Formats: sequence, structure tokens, C-alpha cells
Amino acid sequence: MTARSVRLVHPAPIPHDADEFEAKAAAAVARARAWLPSLDPAVFDCYLGEITREIEPTSEADPVAILATLTSITGVHLGKAPHVTAGDDRHPLLVWPLIIGHTNTGKKGASWSASKRIISSTDSGFAAANIKSGLSSGEGLAEQFAVEDEPDPDEPPRDLRLVAYENEWGGVMAKMRREGNSLSQILRAAWEGGDLSTLTVKARMAPESHVGIVAHITPDEFRAKLSDADMAGGTYNRFLPLAVGWSKALPDSAGADPGLVCSLAARLAERLDQGGRLDRLGFAEDATPLWRQLYLEFNTDAYHPKVAQFVSRALPYCKRIAGIHAALDGAAAIHTTHLQAAAGLVRYSIDSARALFVDTSTPSKLVAWIAQAGEQGRSRKEITRDFFGGNTDRTDIGGILDQLTHADKITRSNRRPEGGKGRSIEIYTAATPPHELNELTN
Repeated sequence: MTARSVRLVHPAPIPHDADEFEAKAAAAVARARAWLPSLDPAVFDCYLGEITREIEPTSEADPVAILATLTSITGVHLGKAPHVTAGDDRHPLLVWPLIIGHTNTGKKGASWSASKRIISSTDSGFAAANIKSGLSSGEGLAEQFAVEDEPDPDEPPRDLRLVAYENEWGGVMAKMRREGNSLSQILRAAWEGGDLSTLTVKARMAPESHVGIVAHITPDEFRAKLSDADMAGGTYNRFLPLAVGWSKALPDSAGADPGLVCSLAARLAERLDQGGRLDRLGFAEDATPLWRQLYLEFNTDAYHPKVAQFVSRALPYCKRIAGIHAALDGAAAIHTTHLQAAAGLVRYSIDSARALFVDTSTPSKLVAWIAQAGEQGRSRKEITRDFFGGNTDRTDIGGILDQLTHADKITRSNRRPEGGKGRSIEIYTAATPPHELNELTN
């Protein structure tokens, strides 16, 4: 019998010292969060932010994922009565977070578990009957709200609330791309909070709905499965993309204390009951100046082309989120603090889309490279050929240049060619002197 050589695989050494474990864990968490954009702490200056801060110390989930999940679920729980308006359009308080995190270090499932535990304790009946999974087709979703006859005025109104939790959104994306699948179309109608009726061979009447979606996916899978047609179709600008990552290493955590959960749930139940009785939520006097600033900030196309398509509904989202914060405070009008928290989350969503589609280090390096040319600047041709190596799509380059120009990082001008003949040359110069940009090239 021939002896076989056996190769011994030695596992990584187990840190025995508590300090050593903490150091290794901190380094691992830092690596997991390296791709995330910065987050304005103002997003937690709201009631749901207070709940998040109470429970996040015992969860490895990203606090922003817990906050966004609670925002989505409470917006559905509040029902159709409280709403905001944009011109003649009525906007229900529906928020659809797309939680984007890596498989092992995104801790997406932990954010759902922490949020659902709070909601289940707040309203166990709602959690059992109104939270479902399994989006597959437009007809299937419409069937949830289908009616056969005129409603009986003597019967209690139907419960139109539905939270669709999809922890494998990539599978839903694949189904939506099948020929004849109407899910994308029905989802666009559902975001409006309206009519999901279908005029197929088996027509369904579903005049009302109130649907929230909490979707999870990895960055790589989303980029791989998202086509230009998907973006142009308008389905994904109904979602709020949020980049998330492992927040802390808690190998021995048993979750939030049951007493704390019960206390938080009792207070949340009172606020949901009070907020659900509200109607249209306008702006309080103190919020009007800030809203006008946000109107100009978010009403722009100064983004990378893919980012611009993703976040084109930033304005109504800001209003919807602020409306949820106001309703949970029992306020009949949106105040400055509500808007500040909402705007912070929307900005993080925009930056998350950038992190997803754009190498976020490239713009800073480009500014530094342009600055090295001093007042002479760099031509568009030089940027395309020398900085990007001639192998980057012109549209992508244009999006980055537009983004930096609108952010006042660089300035654009036109220069006549030598000899004065021919088309003018597009020149970019840095707004900051080169010696102040050294850190950007490190």
C-alpha cells in the first residue's frame, strides 16, 4: 500500500489576549467599512435614530441599515392617511431602502433582525400578517390588493399595508428580466401608493395599495445584474441605495436586553397610533428656508450618469422621510430637525450610489493632477488621454468633470488654439493651489 503524503493546514492562531482580539477585530471592521462614504450624524437626530442608538450597541449591523429599515417599516405601519405632496402629486410615506453590503461583512441580515424584533414587540399582529417575502411577478403583487366588488361601506376598511422583505434581491432582479414579467411596472405604481390594477387576460382590480420594500444585495451582484435598460426604466430610482458594513465585532452578543426592547416598543406603539391619525404634512415656518436650499441641492443632474439615474427622486424621498419623522413626533407639520435628518440620509444614499458605480478616489486624484499644471490647466484631451489612459468612456469622464465643476473643485473655460484657428479647447484648472492638494495624491 503506497503511503500518501499528508499536508497539514495550520489554522490562523487564536488570539488569547483580549487586547489582541480587540485590535484584530477593529482592523477587520475597518477593512469592511473602507468602501463606505461618510455619514452625517444628523441622520440619527430623530425618534427612529434614538431607537437605533439604543439597540445598535448590541448589534453588529450598520446603524444606518437599522435606521433605514425601521424608517421603511414604520412608514408602512402609519398607513395611507399621513402623506406629503409635491405639486399636485400625493406622496405616501413609503421608503424603499436597498441595503448594499458584502456577503460576510455587510451584516445586512443583522440589521433586519434587530429592526423586526422592535416591530414585532411593538405590533405582533402587524409583523405576522403584513410582513412577507417572495416578490415574483407583478400579477402576484397586484393580487394581494385585488377586489372583486365595490367595498361595503358598513365593513371596516381593508388593511392595505404590506412590507416586502427580500434578503436576496438578486433573485428578484432575475425574475423581473424574464420576458412578460410585469413586476417592474407594478413596482413603479406601488411606489406611488396607488392603483395596481392589471389589464391582462385575467384582469385584476386593485385600486389601492401601501407597499414598502426592504431589499438586500451585495455590491458585486447588483453591478453585475443591473443593465442600462433597468436604470432607464425608472424602477431603481424608486429605491434608496445605502452602502453598509460591519459596525463592530460582538462574538458573545445575545442582542438587545428584552426589557429595553419592550420599553422602546411601547413608546413606538403610542407614536405610531398618534401619527397614523394625521393627514397631509406640510412645512412648518422654520423648515421653509432649509427646504428651499434642499430643493436646489437635490434638483440637479450634476452627478455621474449612472448615479444621476439612481438618485433622480432625491427630492420626494427627502420629503417622505421627513414626513415619517414628523408623524412619529405627532407633528402635523415638518420641522427643520425632521428635514435635516432626512437630508442627511438622502445625501448618504447619493454618496452610496457613487461608491457603487464610481471609483471614489478618482475625482480627488484628478483634481490633484489638474492642480499640478497650475494656471495653464489641463485640456479635455489631456485628461482623456493622459490621466484616464484613453480607455475610459467619454460619458463617464464627462460625469466626473461635471461633478467636480459643480462642487467648485475645478473650473471650466475655453481657450483659443494656437494660431487662432479651429475649435476652442476646453480647459480645466483647479480651484485649490497644488501645495494644498498633496494629501489627495497620497
